[in-house]
Amino acid sequence: MTTLLLLAALAVAGAGVGISRRWRVFGQAVMVAGGLGLMGVVVLEVRQNVLPQRPDARKRCAMAVSYGLANCLLGDMSGQSGKVVLLFPPRSVMDAETEKNYEDGFLLSLRHGRANLKLKAARLEGAKGDLAAFKRTLEQDREAMAVVSFAGAPEGLDTLFSAGQTEGPSFYVFDADGTTRWLGALKAGRIKAVVVPRPGTDVRDAEGMGRMPEKILDRFFLLATPENAEEIAAGLKTESKVQR
Repeated sequence: MTTLLLLAALAVAGAGVGISRRWRVFGQAVMVAGGLGLMGVVVLEVRQNVLPQRPDARKRCAMAVSYGLANCLLGDMSGQSGKVVLLFPPRSVMDAETEKNYEDGFLLSLRHGRANLKLKAARLEGAKGDLAAFKRTLEQDREAMAVVSFAGAPEGLDTLFSAGQTEGPSFYVFDADGTTRWLGALKAGRIKAVVVPRPGTDVRDAEGMGRMPEKILDRFFLLATPENAEEIAAGLKTESKVQR
């Protein structure tokens, strides 16, 4: 788009030079218009590259969540290669812009990792938290080495894993609803990490926190692993009882 504007401004300025040979005043006016167009293109380039717009609070938080999950995945799979499925909820639950924010945050984190991973985005079809929808979607990517669910954890999540299962993709979950449906699978190591919102926080407060995803993650979210799963789940359950 910027290139087209630049060419258009140059064309107008060039036309002004030609016109001024016959109609001096009119030609000069066209040249001024072309010059103003060139100045506008320069201002646009400065805004986009030197002074990029600050993302809003929700976008920052989405990218921080992806940062946390991507770092966990990279820590587990350093030096490996394969496909990673990013699992998103139905469009009725998450709009395209929010989905893109999560995906972009994950891509940015992977650029700094030491793994050769290819991402595939998949969207669940069905009601929110529908276990059958999870199963149908995962059946299509049996060769994936990891699945990152931005669609939370459905009821009956444990049934996705066979007893004593040692093969299959590693799971990472963002549970925006702050449930504990992932607890059993996380303790068993079938899920590697879960990010949940920190109780009592408001993501709108992230607006003044700068761009550091690790700071936003630490301030507004909790990272549950097999080692601290019980502690995180207990805190979420306590908060749920207080809210009732």
